[in-house]
Amino acid sequence: MTGIPGPGYPEARRARTAMAVLALMGFFLSMDITLTTLLIEPMKRDMALTDIEIGLLQGTAFGLAFGLSSIPLGRMIDSRNRMRLLVVGLIVWMAGMAGTAFASSVTLLVVWRIALGVVFALIIPAALSVIADLFPPERRSVATSLFAVGQASGQAFGILAGGLMFDALTRMLTSSPGLLGGLAPWRALYLAAAVLAIVLLIPLLLIAEPARQERKETTTATSAALRELWAYRAFLVPLLLAMLFCQIALQAAAVWATPVLIRDHHLSPGQFAGWLSAVTFLGGIVGALAGGQGAELGRRRGGRAGVLIPAFVAALATAPLSFFALSPGVPLFAGMLALNLMMGAVTATIGVIAITLNVPNEIRGLALGTNVFVSAVFGVATAPAAIALLSQALGGEAMLGQAIAGVSFPSSLLAAFFFLLAMRGARRTGIVGATA
Repeated sequence: MTGIPGPGYPEARRARTAMAVLALMGFFLSMDITLTTLLIEPMKRDMALTDIEIGLLQGTAFGLAFGLSSIPLGRMIDSRNRMRLLVVGLIVWMAGMAGTAFASSVTLLVVWRIALGVVFALIIPAALSVIADLFPPERRSVATSLFAVGQASGQAFGILAGGLMFDALTRMLTSSPGLLGGLAPWRALYLAAAVLAIVLLIPLLLIAEPARQERKETTTATSAALRELWAYRAFLVPLLLAMLFCQIALQAAAVWATPVLIRDHHLSPGQFAGWLSAVTFLGGIVGALAGGQGAELGRRRGGRAGVLIPAFVAALATAPLSFFALSPGVPLFAGMLALNLMMGAVTATIGVIAITLNVPNEIRGLALGTNVFVSAVFGVATAPAAIALLSQALGGEAMLGQAIAGVSFPSSLLAAFFFLLAMRGARRTGIVGATA
């Protein structure tokens, strides 16, 4: 079956402008992830949370909402105006951040984490789908990595600004208790993030929906889309499993690094915000850019299957880095964590690039949504809680580092194995009629 040619990619200036706005959107979205990770200990003290409840907030509530809504939202992305969906998603994200700031109970925190999980399931696949229609295949790997750069920048900014502002506000409230109108510092930071995102609404409204490229079939019926997706199972099933185990390993670092620093190394958020933001920023950006460049080199050498070669190498490298939480000193902890986050960014970037290159447009959103579903429901939703439970089984909160390594190390090895299987599957499938 030959592909149906698209009406043409937008001109370069328009594509770059849209890419910049989408990267900025990734920046704002990622602030939520790092703000919650950074501020989870102050939230725990303020609301008397247990580690199990932290795992529920960080993983289960967010991850289940993220995952369970991803497939229907992915199908919506394939058939609706994606730019309008992004606008709606941003508005709901702002409401979720503000709602978290004023939450008075664990139940309300869970409700807003669920809302934010749904928003992530909408915005990330929609943005990646738009990027795939802004740039041709030979430029798509690098363009996709720029969205990941925006996410990494947002994570670093959330840590740096959040940590420094948290300590500053805490000091100010000591002398002026009524300064924030009764809001705790962590609540004020969530509210500030929601207000800042207003600046993104106008440019997002001005971006036109790009024409869809690389179509294989004209039908958009759900039954036909599911049959078409099943045809790519030799590639997609092992890839989704590889991405799942990568997500489990990444969650171990992203969620629990801050509690380890506070509990085992006795640091306050302000004391490690500077270097942790730099570690997150450099690890995420270098990893995203390396993933994009590596995927393109792999594509040139091995076609659409070759993009996964660097992901296999990165997954293997993550295995020994899983012991970062057991580092005796902060410098070694920081170095291993930086490399761990960089490898996570490499695999995450290459995974979505592989989907955009190997799956046709009319089911691309569904494929991306399925990836989100598997990684979120079985990774994001379970890994933080699994580490908390393993820590308790090993002897309590003092065993958190051992629990992190116990979950992350085997997950990294399994990810590398499934990347190899996905490469083999990609050679047997792919977009019919499309060039490598």
